[in-house]
This record gives sequence, structure tokens and C-alpha cells, in this order.
Amino acid sequence: MAKKVWVQGPIALDTVVYLSNFPTPGSFMNALRTEQRTGGTSANVALGLCTASVETGFVSYLGNDEVGKQLLKVLEDSLIKDLLITYFEDKTNHALVLVDEKSERTIISMTTPHLRELRMDDVPFKTGDIAAFILWREEFLADLLRAKAAGCFTVVGAGALADSSVTQADLAIGSRNDLPAAINPVDHLDRFTSIVLTDGMHGAVLYGSGSEIRQPVFKVEVKDTTGAGDAFIAGYLAGMAHELSATQSLEIAAKWAASAVQSESSVPPAFEVVKEQWGIDLIP
Repeated sequence: MAKKVWVQGPIALDTVVYLSNFPTPGSFMNALRTEQRTGGTSANVALGLCTASVETGFVSYLGNDEVGKQLLKVLEDSLIKDLLITYFEDKTNHALVLVDEKSERTIISMTTPHLRELRMDDVPFKTGDIAAFILWREEFLADLLRAKAAGCFTVVGAGALADSSVTQADLAIGSRNDLPAAINPVDHLDRFTSIVLTDGMHGAVLYGSGSEIRQPVFKVEVKDTTGAGDAFIAGYLAGMAHELSATQSLEIAAKWAASAVQSESSVPPAFEVVKEQWGIDLIP
């Protein structure tokens, strides 16, 4: 049986605008088309992960508005097993996503974030669970320590490499773009058992004690890169939850990300899509 994974972080409504080219200051252009869909890094990870035969808990927040009701229904209709939602008297997260002619995206938050106020006090951590703080904030340190004390495998976003208050976690994972250029991941392996960083078309690298594992990207036709990094994280966590090796988990993560960029969605495709496209499985 796979390990349970608790994912903490935001869910959002994405307004996606497809453009013939990225706008320049003072210019005017018409959108090729627009659409609205579910987004938010942590929600994307949780919604993908729960399709991979992984018992998933999601800890997030919503505003008391119509968008909040809409996104709550998405979560309730998903395969996520446990939802712990905090409600704020404010607007639910809403992001503007600009997708240019190269399928690259720029994300602009249009609401007040409450991520720093989110806590995991009510999460019933158990030994062997995986606790994932996908978007790291220093305010999460107490929850990280509680998860660690409960015997969880702890996962933090790559931004934690720049936070010296995080003295120990099992895995840091995310995009190289989330870090200051001066940070060398190898210098932080005294605080993290392993570090996995993605770097766009350059693929991903796992840094461990005295070793590096490189995972190239799988070349596919790209329609929209939104959510590719989230699909990668979902894939890597799914591999860990099913107790696969780091090499196997990296391959699954890269293939899930490749499947994600072939569709116009923020949420990763269900694992069944990845399984069918690439002929892989999480259960040997």
C-alpha cells in the first residue's frame, strides 16, 4: 500500500489568456482566446497525486465567495480523500495566466494571498506519512517540525534552501527559478537528505549525498507549459509514496510533466493518461 501524502498550499481560479506574442509596454492586442480553470500549485499537485493510487490529504484555504464554492466542488468531486479547508472573509485566490506564442506562461496573482496564515494544526500526522509543504514560507516551520516529530517524511518547496531556519527536511523540490542564482544546492545537503530541482528544457537534477542523478526532459509537442512543474512534483511524490527508487521516481515525474505540456490545463492529467502514453506503472 502506498504511503499517505498530505499536501499543503493554495488552490486558485486561473483566468488563462492565450496571446500571439507577449505584450510590450504601451501596446494593444487581442487575445486569441481565454478560459477559466482550476489552478494553484499545491492544488495541482494534490489533484494529480490522488489519481495515482495515493491516499491524499489536502490542506488549503478558500474565500467565502462564489469562486470558493466552485473550487470546493472541484475538490469534493476529486479523488482527494481528506480535505482540511480554512475559510477567510476575502476573495478566493484568482490568477491571471498569460500564455505566449511559445507556450510559455506568466502568472499574475490578482487577490490577497493568505498562505502565510495557513496552519496544519488539525492534521492527524502518522508515522510513515509524507508531509509536503509545496510552497515554502517561514511561518510553516512549526508544522514542519511537528510533522517530523510525528515520524513523517518531510518535503519542502525549493525556496526552503534560502531559509536558514529550516535545519532539517528529507526532500526539497521545485524549480531552479525559485532560488537566488547564487545558491548552490550541494552546499545545503547538510540540511536536506536530497534536493530535486527542475530547470525547464534542461531537465531535472537530484542532488544527494555525494551523488547526482540527471533526468532529461522527454520531447513532445508543447501546447501549454502551465502546471508542468506541478505534474513533475506530483510524479516524484507518487513514486516516493509507492516506495520506488529515486531514478524511477524521476522518470515518472518527467513523463508526467511531458504529458502535462501536451494539454491546455493547469491541473496535471490523471495518471491513467500518463500510464497509457508512456507504458509505465507505479505498481510493478
